[in-house]
Amino acid sequence: MYKRLSLICTLFILSFGVLNAQQDSFQQEFAIANENDVYVLKNTDRYYSNGILLHYRFIPKADSWLGRRKRQENKRIIDIELSQKFYTPVNLTLTDFNDYDRPYAGWLYAGFTVLDFPKRNQRLEYGLELGITGRPSGAEAFQTWYHATVGFPRPRGWGFQIAQELAANLKANYQYQFSLVDGVLDLVTTSSAMVGSAFTNFVQRADLRVGRLQALNESGFANALIGQRNSDWRNHFYFFTGYGQQWTLHDITIEGSLWNDRSIHTEELISNVRHLRVGWAASSANTTFRMTYHALSEEVEGGRNHDYVGFELLLRFGPNN
Repeated sequence: MYKRLSLICTLFILSFGVLNAQQDSFQQEFAIANENDVYVLKNTDRYYSNGILLHYRFIPKADSWLGRRKRQENKRIIDIELSQKFYTPVNLTLTDFNDYDRPYAGWLYAGFTVLDFPKRNQRLEYGLELGITGRPSGAEAFQTWYHATVGFPRPRGWGFQIAQELAANLKANYQYQFSLVDGVLDLVTTSSAMVGSAFTNFVQRADLRVGRLQALNESGFANALIGQRNSDWRNHFYFFTGYGQQWTLHDITIEGSLWNDRSIHTEELISNVRHLRVGWAASSANTTFRMTYHALSEEVEGGRNHDYVGFELLLRFGPNN
């Protein structure tokens, strides 16, 4: 735990070391994020146990098939993602899967997403995810290695994890920014849907932000800090808090496959989950650092509330070739 916290502190210091870099317009971005409940400092390792998320974003050339759009002045960003997430029950030392309150599950996936900004205060996102569960996800190997390295208890239930299966999801997301006090206070609403053989859910969320803000199409909040910017663009720093409701019809990491019952241990999901988050972010022209605390209500019948913290570092560069 201390090694990981040291790494996060190092990334934090490095990010602020370049926050005052020259404000050029970069065309590409790399992002790395880690989400884990160990950062809550409760000595827990359960439910959404760990997530490692990697993103590469770029502005497509205007004459390419990805860059074609009705209004050339509107920004379009392409997001390519490779991420791993895994889930465990509360007690990792139990050997009888009948005592687990959530299945062991790994989800390794790649994503392709288009981010369009039809107006300065709007973002439309749509894309595809393709992933795999079971041992090929690498979750069992990673958690076993990590726990042995840092001295955590050895997880004993990966032999009962959600079975191997390829799965795909279509996703869409729409954000709208309401300015309450120009450049200082706003409200961002998010409506999203995911439909597929891994996850099918619908989310409605609202986030209140306060600080030094930019329009949505020039904000790290919307991952929109690459591409053309207004001449009066400025560094920004803000706090945010949000509340959302998620309605879930299917979750492969809880219920197993839609098509078969090969998973030894599954559970019944709770269809309506509440999600509270609080965080802050700071951005310069070429760097963003973001920290977010998440608190979720029960996702599984007979389960408990869950919370975790995510750290994210975004580095921009370019120009595009």
